This record gives sequence, structure tokens and C-alpha cells, in this order.
Amino acid sequence: MEYLLLVIVCFSTAIQNILTKQYSTKSHGGTFTFGAMSTLVALLFFVAVNRDWSFNDGQIFYSLGFGASYCTAVFFSVLAIKNGPLALTNLIISASLLIPTFYGIVFLNEPVTTLLVIGLVLLVSALVMTNYQKDQDSRPTLKWVIYSILASVGNGMCSAVQKAETMVYGESGKNVFMIIALSIVTIVLLSMSFAVKSEREELKHNFSVGWLLALGRGFSNGLTNFLVMLLNALIPASVLFPVISAAVMIIVFLYSTTVVKEKYSTVQKLGFAVGLLSIILLNL
Repeated sequence: MEYLLLVIVCFSTAIQNILTKQYSTKSHGGTFTFGAMSTLVALLFFVAVNRDWSFNDGQIFYSLGFGASYCTAVFFSVLAIKNGPLALTNLIISASLLIPTFYGIVFLNEPVTTLLVIGLVLLVSALVMTNYQKDQDSRPTLKWVIYSILASVGNGMCSAVQKAETMVYGESGKNVFMIIALSIVTIVLLSMSFAVKSEREELKHNFSVGWLLALGRGFSNGLTNFLVMLLNALIPASVLFPVISAAVMIIVFLYSTTVVKEKYSTVQKLGFAVGLLSIILLNL
């Protein structure tokens, strides 16, 4: 059963990026709007599945930290996917696993292994190879690179904050921790969708083309987070996270090349393979 749930997590994680890409092709901007709608659905998912409303006062600080990180990840991942190739964006966001890794090394005294060093070298090599283009006009823009890096940082900080919260409070109040964090993000993004003039003017259009996609993305996000917290107690981390990272890369790469018809050179394809290997090694 746990490996069936793992397969579900892999697909639900990949679906989030795929649905975001579909929204970006139909919307007129609407980054805050889409983020607010999908986060609200993820919030309602946790409210629906929660059965324990116990909560420690100190967890509010972790909820705030997770909320800020989650908001950054959602906002900039939408911008990155909208302004660049889906598969490359997904690879850079996958590099976010370095943040919880370094958190473990610096604050939890986890060892620096040979596999970690090799994985880091391979990841840097993969990023260089996948972004290599002979044609100057087809090279990734600086704007896309910045968006992708910020999305990666936000995503990585989510994992680091969640890990820190678990180290202190364990399983106690974990769903309420998520509910508070997602409530904060929903309020912030919804407020921005009304406050920013360009978002407000296109609100009706972006809602009409994006509500169903946001429903799917939000449900997938809530399901992913819920199942990952469950699987943490059933499957060793050395198996869980490499499988998720590698499977998502494969699914998104296949989707981007077959459905979206993104074109990649031989060097870039080799870079994806190197990136896949690096992610596996970094999680071992």
C-alpha cells in the first residue's frame, strides 16, 4: 500500500507543474489569482482530512515561516513556468532539495558524505548543460533564471521549515500547522490579486480560465503534502525522496517533449540525465 501511495505522490507532484503550465498559456497574467485559488483548495483539503485540532503556541512561528516560503514558491514557480521551458524550470526547482540538505548539515550535524559532494558536482554540471544553447536568441532569459531560483529557494525553505517543526513537535498538530500556514498564504495572495491593478482588471478572465486548473493543482498539492507526511513514517527517506524527485523529473520531461513539444539539444538531454542522477545521489 505504501508504494501505491508513493506512485500517487509522484504523479500528483508532477501534475502541479503541468497544470501551472496550462494556466500560463490561457491566462492574462494572474499569478496572484491562480496562487490564491490553488492554495485555498489545498487549505480546504487539509481542513477536510484533519481529525486532530491540537496545536502548540510555538508552532505558529513555524507556520509563519512555512507560509512565507510557500507563498514565495507558489508565486515564482508560476512566473518561472510562464516565462520559460517547463522541464528546465522543474529541474532547477528540484535543486531546492539542497536547502534542507544544508540545513541538516549545519544545524543537525548531519555528515558530509562522498555521495553528497558527487551529487553537488553533478547537479551544477546538469544546470550548466541543460541551459546550454548555441543560439543566443534561444538562451534562457535572466528574468526566467531569477524566477526559477526564487521558486527553488521558496520550495526548499518549505522543506527545511517543515523538517525543523517536526524535529521540535513531532506528529503533534502537523495538520493544524499546515492549515494555519496555508490560511496565511491564501489571505496574502488573495489580497494581492485585488490590490494589484493588472491582476484586478483581468480577475474575471483569469478566474474563468483558471478555476478548474487551480482546483486540480490545489488538490494535488494538498494530497502531496498529506501523503508525504504519512509516508515519512512508512518508507525510509533514502528511498522516498529520490524516487519522488526522479519520477517527477521523468514525468515532466516526457510531458514537455511530447505534449508541449519543447525542443532540447543532445547536450541538454544529457544534462537532464545527469541531473536525474545527481538528485538520486543527493537524497541517498
